[in-house]
Amino acid sequence: METTNNNNQEMEQMRSQLNLLKQKLDSQQIVNDRLMRQSMKSKMSWIDKYRWICLLFIPFVALCFLPSVYEMGLSWWLYGATVLLVTVSSIADWWINRMPKSEFMKGNLLETAQRLTHMKKIRSRQTIIGLIAVTIWIAWLVYEYHMAGVRAGEGSDQMALSWAYICGVGVGGFIGLIIGLSIYFKMQRTNDEIIEQIYDLKDIQ
Repeated sequence: METTNNNNQEMEQMRSQLNLLKQKLDSQQIVNDRLMRQSMKSKMSWIDKYRWICLLFIPFVALCFLPSVYEMGLSWWLYGATVLLVTVSSIADWWINRMPKSEFMKGNLLETAQRLTHMKKIRSRQTIIGLIAVTIWIAWLVYEYHMAGVRAGEGSDQMALSWAYICGVGVGGFIGLIIGLSIYFKMQRTNDEIIEQIYDLKDIQ
């Protein structure tokens, strides 16, 4: 009888220890989950800042392009197309890359991973369309600068200025392409890293 009681006590102690261990593991898992979610949110924060910076390009381009219109006699059609292109591109960047912070801290992470994957696909399409649109815009801009020089006549200051602008467009376009693609690939890598973190966390759980 005494042996049975001892066995029962040992079993109760083991159950108690197992319950304590389970509580500690659950608590540790919750802490790890929160830390991982915070890490994901931090990785995405620079993209969120980029979204708002993009919107500042609209008034910046609208004001900075005006001197060229008056100085070189560029068409208002080109000016309107330039402002429209920047506006559409900036709003598209703002919309495509939106991701509320609550998605990481409270949302279903598997759904967040699917959303990030979709974001990557849409961003790729936007980049291809954007490159085509910018190529057409640059060709139009170079043509108008060239015609401005032609109207001024060979050897004129206006002709020299038009060639300077054309060279500037070429250099600026090349630098802009490198910067734009660098940002694009960095965004895609950020999405990949967060998606990988989500699936790693789900495997652990």
